[in-house]
Amino acid sequence: MEIMTQLPKKISPCPIKESVFEIRFDSDFPEDAIFGILYEKFKEQYANVEQLPILQLPQVVRSQDPNLIYAPHYKLTQENTTLQIGPKVFSLARDGEYVGWDAFYDEIIDIYDKVEKTNIISKLQRVALRYINIFENMNILDHADFKAYLGRNILNSEKINFSAEIPSKKSVLQLKIINAAEFIISNNAIQGSIIDIDSPVNCDDFGSFSEAIKYSHDQEKILFYKVLGDNFIKTLNPEY
Repeated sequence: MEIMTQLPKKISPCPIKESVFEIRFDSDFPEDAIFGILYEKFKEQYANVEQLPILQLPQVVRSQDPNLIYAPHYKLTQENTTLQIGPKVFSLARDGEYVGWDAFYDEIIDIYDKVEKTNIISKLQRVALRYINIFENMNILDHADFKAYLGRNILNSEKINFSAEIPSKKSVLQLKIINAAEFIISNNAIQGSIIDIDSPVNCDDFGSFSEAIKYSHDQEKILFYKVLGDNFIKTLNPEY
């Protein structure tokens, strides 16, 4: 992926409405023991526990269906933060105002350190960051450096739901752009556009977890600003 000459540290207002960190792993522990081990690490901070519907399926189905292997089984919540835990997956999601990369990175390192110290991970398979950006009351195709064509006609006013796999040197990012969506913020229905980027990496390509998560973040940021384009960025109060 081509790197832009200079990326903003932030734009305003910040469009990030959900930020997600996820790891996928192999474990030598019994599947039904993993949640209890992890819950001991987080139960004081995350008191609200919810079993997810996947647990209604037989264990043999959950463990053999490739679409369910990395599905979480439990959800822990406190305020605007959610942990999801499964036999081969752990994730942290934050809704609402983005805390900034430095603070989010510190939180990720702290949480991963707690998970790693349980010794449930025999092999770390995948590390990923996902950012969901919402541009309220805006058709993103009127502004961003992204256009959809049908023949010679630009499809700006039509409803576009676009997805693509964008390769970088050590990853393949999942990009979704929706120009006419409705979403709920603070119990209010809002119209606007979504740029959703999932940036997974294979941990075997990196010397450490920290290196992997930083690379994931850098590639997501590069792609996001590449979609926006220099002209649109100038209107978003960029700070360098």
